[in-house]
Amino acid sequence: MSTLTTALNYNSSSPAIIIPEKELELSYKDVQDLISSLQAKLAEIGVAPHTAVPISLINGLEFAIAFLALGAQRAIAAPLNSSYQQSEVEFYVDDIKATLLIVPRGAVGNDAPAVRAGRKFHAGIAEIWFDGKEIQLDLKEKGKYLKRNQSVVKAQPDDIAVCPPWNIIDVARITYQWNHWSS
Repeated sequence: MSTLTTALNYNSSSPAIIIPEKELELSYKDVQDLISSLQAKLAEIGVAPHTAVPISLINGLEFAIAFLALGAQRAIAAPLNSSYQQSEVEFYVDDIKATLLIVPRGAVGNDAPAVRAGRKFHAGIAEIWFDGKEIQLDLKEKGKYLKRNQSVVKAQPDDIAVCPPWNIIDVARITYQWNHWSS
């Protein structure tokens, strides 16, 4: 059985990621190196297996690598719409008991809604960006739950790698209400 990171063909000669507006083309080996490097940084700041980490980023290189690095670290990635208001982010941060919130560079200085939500529930807050060579991760606020210097681990096939931005109980409740209403 595969995991998110072992399913990628790192020996492929085809490009893995192309970002035309930045004239950036990354090989699978480049992607593997970015994932491994970010995984080590996540472990260093305190991301442990089975912890939930919301990612409030637009779709792009930083999002893709963060998502895969969290899965590699056996953490649970919780992708959030980067345009969510504070109350929407608060719901998810509280619901999944987030230990860390990943936001784009500058979000803390701009007091972004996601940052305010993370603070309210004492999650650590880290800014992420690509510097042209590697993904940088700067822990801006430690929060209450991160325990530094976790071990870098290897993802397992039965890991939960992603938490959808809704609670499964809510989905069941909505489905039940819809079925009850429409019958």
